[in-house]
Amino acid sequence: MNNNPLKFVLLVLFTLITFQGYSQRIEVTGFGGFQFGGSIDFIEGDLKIKDNGNYGGMIDFAITPRVMLELGYTRMDTRAEWRPYPFYQAPPFNYERRDFGASVEYFQIGSLKNFGDPDGAFIPFSLLTAGLVRFNDKEFRGEDTWRFSVLLGGGMKYFINDIVGIRLQGRLMLPMFFDGVGGYVGIGTGGPSTGLGVNTTIPIVQGDITGGLVFRIRK
Repeated sequence: MNNNPLKFVLLVLFTLITFQGYSQRIEVTGFGGFQFGGSIDFIEGDLKIKDNGNYGGMIDFAITPRVMLELGYTRMDTRAEWRPYPFYQAPPFNYERRDFGASVEYFQIGSLKNFGDPDGAFIPFSLLTAGLVRFNDKEFRGEDTWRFSVLLGGGMKYFINDIVGIRLQGRLMLPMFFDGVGGYVGIGTGGPSTGLGVNTTIPIVQGDITGGLVFRIRK
């Protein structure tokens, strides 16, 4: 997955060029908050990512009066703990508990839907984005792991004036592993039929609660 970050950057640049000239309303947000780390279960043990603060930013382009295209970045610097099960701590495995520095980064693109008056002071919204998540092991092995991810969320924006506002939100963060693709072709009493399925797993569930300043730009 080494070329996925480059593909994402190219997609973001293309989106920025396209929608900057089209959108009549742009919103830029910087935020900070708290992120739940979650844990991943393996056969040999489990990896616990500790909860910690996070930060990031979004830029939103109005597609319709209520729907906006959102590009977002979120980062959490934290520590992770590898906890092998007792069976694997004994010979011949001799796995050891380890505590090491780590970071989690989400690169997202998706849709934000405003409810009520999109030009009003108080604007509730829902959020659905997809993109990449990067798990970085800073100390243990010094490796990066990239995965596809989906974020679901919602919140509210309150504009103090026509330009500056406050944005509060909560999100469910779902990294995904793709296990494979399968298809079939069959013939029955109702005639021929075909199908295609994609198997995915969600090895870890994360989430965050954040708040920040949003700046509304009009052309």
